[in-house]
Amino acid sequence: MPYLALGMLKVDKNGFGANPANRAAEFDMTVQQANAILKTKQSGRPGARMLVAPEYFWSGYGQIGKVVAQHGPLAMGRDDKHAIYSALKSTSKKAGSLVLVAGSIFYHKPQGTNDAAYNVCPVLRNGSFLLKAYKEFDDGAASKNPGTLDYVTKDSDPYFKVEGIGFGLEVCGEHGRLASWNATAGKTIHVQILVSDSMSIRAPVVVATRYVAQCDIGGSAMAVAVYPAAGPFGTATALPVEGISTAQVNGGTVHYWGLDV
Repeated sequence: MPYLALGMLKVDKNGFGANPANRAAEFDMTVQQANAILKTKQSGRPGARMLVAPEYFWSGYGQIGKVVAQHGPLAMGRDDKHAIYSALKSTSKKAGSLVLVAGSIFYHKPQGTNDAAYNVCPVLRNGSFLLKAYKEFDDGAASKNPGTLDYVTKDSDPYFKVEGIGFGLEVCGEHGRLASWNATAGKTIHVQILVSDSMSIRAPVVVATRYVAQCDIGGSAMAVAVYPAAGPFGTATALPVEGISTAQVNGGTVHYWGLDV
């Protein structure tokens, strides 16, 4: 039976400013510290180590908008997105076989009359991308940003497999996409991961056989939680947290679990 040493980064969007210049350096430090703890937790057992960050981690939250400022994620430029990709590859290379589900990057680039907006969650291991999971639709974030942004997506299967463990990945409001996709794909999803912003898990679209792990930037008490796949999905059934890091530079804390998959 494979073992998953899992860490999830808890960040409250209400105190998490938009796109600070040093976020990549802070994240690198968080990843390396978490990786050391997860290596100890795994303790040579066959399986995988993983660290998950929430939706909009890279974009942060701030007062942005058009006529009236709104609290929402700031869409960065494509050059900034590529700079984050480069930093993540470097961080992942140092972390070796750690699977890094690196939250989401909300960005825009020129496309015709209006800029195109995307929301992508990169997954890396050993310095390379396993998946770039593009969120299927806009949850309203594009309309809160300056200018006119048309939300766009790209094809990306919501699945990857590491050390015999099948993972399904969904980004917030597309929760349910994995079930639709897997109705045809027929993959064994041991762990279903939901990176989100104030999203609730819906039992009818859970397809995992073992666990559901949610990493949410919404700031609720259950913002990061792991549940048995059978549910229900609330405080009564959440698996106990086995450890919590001290606060990181950006105010986040990493919560840890050890899971027999």
